[in-house]
Amino acid sequence: MAKKKSRKNGSKRVLVSILSVLIIILAVAWFIGGKPYVEIGAEGVSLVQTEEPLVLQVYHAVKGDEEEQSDVVLREPQEPQNTVSQEPQNTVSQEPQKVVDSEIASGVPEALEGPRTTSSTGTQGSNPAADQGHAEDNPLFLGNPTDAFTDTSLTLNYLMVKPQYTLSYNTQTMCPNWVAWHLDTSNMGDADRMDDFRPDPELPQGWYGIKKADYQYNKYGFDRGHVCPSADRTTTKEDNSMTFLMTNMVPQSPDNNRVIWMHFENYERELAKAGNELYIVAGPYGSGGTSSKGTFEQIPVTLKNGQTYNMNVPAYTWKVVLAIPQGEGDLSRVDESAVIIAINVPNKMGMQKTGDWEQFLCSVDEIEELTGYDFFELLPDDIENKLEAKVYEK
Repeated sequence: MAKKKSRKNGSKRVLVSILSVLIIILAVAWFIGGKPYVEIGAEGVSLVQTEEPLVLQVYHAVKGDEEEQSDVVLREPQEPQNTVSQEPQNTVSQEPQKVVDSEIASGVPEALEGPRTTSSTGTQGSNPAADQGHAEDNPLFLGNPTDAFTDTSLTLNYLMVKPQYTLSYNTQTMCPNWVAWHLDTSNMGDADRMDDFRPDPELPQGWYGIKKADYQYNKYGFDRGHVCPSADRTTTKEDNSMTFLMTNMVPQSPDNNRVIWMHFENYERELAKAGNELYIVAGPYGSGGTSSKGTFEQIPVTLKNGQTYNMNVPAYTWKVVLAIPQGEGDLSRVDESAVIIAINVPNKMGMQKTGDWEQFLCSVDEIEELTGYDFFELLPDDIENKLEAKVYEK
């Protein structure tokens, strides 16, 4: 009996030892893998990481390269420990257009100088040459927020039109002022995410094109944040690839990009899948964003010849969305019942600790006052005014 009891006790000890070793291995794997957990949501089952995997941290430290953008969600990041402030430098060799002090302070231009006339719809403050003549479902069908033109003398407000989206580019910030696109189910297919981040070849000759490595993730900690999302353009590989042009990127804190911004993008696609078409405009505002590496106003980009460009790190990222049921004659179908949503998200870590994107809801009027832009200006004034004063209730 004593021998049997001893054997049983020995077996238990072996089992406990095996289980202990397995627990230790799983704990180490969990820690190295970014402390993940499983989340079940509208998009299905996904693996959510609370921090960057240790393997990637070691890789970045050894290679000195920036992070590869991923769809993994980041939770509960560490608070920043250092603050870096750098003096702005002249980033463009060409002479920029004249801007007022408020434009320089905010890091974004106001609308172009020139005649400000009444449009054919009665909207005040519109430049017909910039606003009109866009086909239905074109991103600028309801108006050009800054009256941007494709004119190389307009270095702070240069219009770039692509089949997938339209943007206003700013050579002072090295980022878009805004990106506009139209979204419905025809834009969503089965194309893979291309991940081919690259300079925009359509920038005028002599203008520096930001590269993937210029974000210097290991040093500054900001994602290459899509403005027009990759997942909004999946009909073809070419459509998806075009969202990876660096003129469609702004430096976003991982917590902004991978949590708040991503969840709102998912909600927009849910609206489209429910039978709506959306006119969307989004962009950055101000200077001074916070990553896990600290607070930075700019990311300096120094070329081999010693020339330095400064890419602005925004303080906020904003977005305005107008959604109506799919159909024809969009301008005439927009009334006071249209869904209109505006958010303004601080470009820093930790915001999701108090809620999701709904906590950053505001009115379109507030975004217009902040940026000096004019959204959806081709709508009749009475409808535009009522819609843009609303704060969306989900």
